[in-house]
Amino acid sequence: MIVAVIGAGKIGEAVARGIARSDFASEVVVTKRDTSTLKGLGSKIRVTTDNRRAARRASVIILAVKAGDAKGILEEIAEQTSGKVVISMMAAVSLRMLESSLPKAKLVRSMPNIAASIGEAITAYSPGKDITKKDLELVREVLSTFGDHIEVPESLMNAVTALSGSGPAYIAVLIEAMVSAGLKVGIPRDIALKLATKTLTGTADLLSKNGMHPAELRDLVTTPAGTTIAGIYELEKGAVRTSIMNAVEAATQAAERVAKKFQGDQ
Repeated sequence: MIVAVIGAGKIGEAVARGIARSDFASEVVVTKRDTSTLKGLGSKIRVTTDNRRAARRASVIILAVKAGDAKGILEEIAEQTSGKVVISMMAAVSLRMLESSLPKAKLVRSMPNIAASIGEAITAYSPGKDITKKDLELVREVLSTFGDHIEVPESLMNAVTALSGSGPAYIAVLIEAMVSAGLKVGIPRDIALKLATKTLTGTADLLSKNGMHPAELRDLVTTPAGTTIAGIYELEKGAVRTSIMNAVEAATQAAERVAKKFQGDQ
């Protein structure tokens, strides 16, 4: 099977590499205006600037361009998408708009994150009205090549973009703060970075694999008059919990503004 990835930016390239590493596709065709920036992609990946040609050759098409480029790209490849599964990774572009532009395609709207570059993305997806059970199995197989996936109502996609799409940036800020905290109490930078990153990934794995609620884990390591409760007390004074909630809410509102603006431009 040939898969086309239209738009080899950071996410598109990560997705293409993930698909190419798997046994799912015999070939991955990626498109980009400036192909000179794409290096070391491997023998299964073909690079081109021709979106129409890439879409014509593929059985599955992934759209990973910016929302601002969507209208032109959709018009360009429309005739090449009939009967094909098209997975959109374009933020703010609704299924209704995709269906209007690609009426003969089998459409899915999705939102991965940059962890696709190491095969650890979480991708939320919403199927369009013409997607069959067999099509969905194919979509899940594609998404599994670069991480985990979860089906959500399309009404949640802007919030998903804010939470998990933008989430790696929030986590990076948190790790950066923990490294700075380590420096403040005398821990060398390289040691502080390893401690912070492994603490974060280990905690996430523990919660995921054991099915624990975060509050359970917090209580497990919080003892009376201990070090952990002293640290948590300061976090609560600094309103860390509220700040994170506000950040996700603000990002959701920004995604909604982009969606409304994009709809207005059509």
